[in-house]
Amino acid sequence: MASAIATPSVALERRSPIRHQTRPDATVTAAAPSASGRGRQVLGWLEDAGLSLLLMLALPLVILAVGAPVALVVRLLIEISRRW
Repeated sequence: MASAIATPSVALERRSPIRHQTRPDATVTAAAPSASGRGRQVLGWLEDAGLSLLLMLALPLVILAVGAPVALVVRLLIEISRRW
């Protein structure tokens, strides 16, 4: 009975002839649009600005998420120590 699992030799036989080209990137790069150097710089600046804005907004949330449980535990320990 034939196995249902494809072995590497079977997988190689089923590949399309496009994958067997010696330079597969030659046809892809010719057809794909590419951004100019200035366009890449503008996109880089926009990406950096967006990431900076995200970090500025996320930092207070991180401080609250970490600081609030720590403050509650410290307050609990202080209350326990006062009652002893």
